[in-house]
Amino acid sequence: MEELENLRKEIDKLDKMIAELISKRQGLSNKILEAKGGKFTYDPVRERKVIEKIFSYDIDSKLAERIWRQIIAFNLSKQKKLKIGYLGDDKFSIAAYESYFGPYFENRDFKNINELLEGINNKTIDALIIEKSQLAFTKNNSKIKIVSEFPLNEYFYKKKYLILK
Repeated sequence: MEELENLRKEIDKLDKMIAELISKRQGLSNKILEAKGGKFTYDPVRERKVIEKIFSYDIDSKLAERIWRQIIAFNLSKQKKLKIGYLGDDKFSIAAYESYFGPYFENRDFKNINELLEGINNKTIDALIIEKSQLAFTKNNSKIKIVSEFPLNEYFYKKKYLILK
């Protein structure tokens, strides 16, 4: 029993260190926002590089991506409350939205893929998340760009999702 208590105390110390490091990271993110002069930049390429670097630190990639997506999304939300669209009748798209963007943005659900894509064209949303195979059923729209994929490794409920802007 003593060994169990010692192990729990060690975990408690690590939890405190992790929380302190996350707080320090948030402080640095605030300084980056100041250095940008308040200019908002959504940079999925940079996000991908950060997460891929984390994968190299001997941590489970699924766990790492989930944690860092939330940290990145939280910090991004401090710059701008993006409006993100998704298909409202697809529970997996909603779950992917939550995993990628967290609860930090304004979400907008759409009834069908064409309305969702039109939201980008009409600028009623800033970005959208869609299951990769669903994109094949849409008309080609050269104004809309794929800016990210989720998850980077493996699958999310046996699916891949795209972030479009």
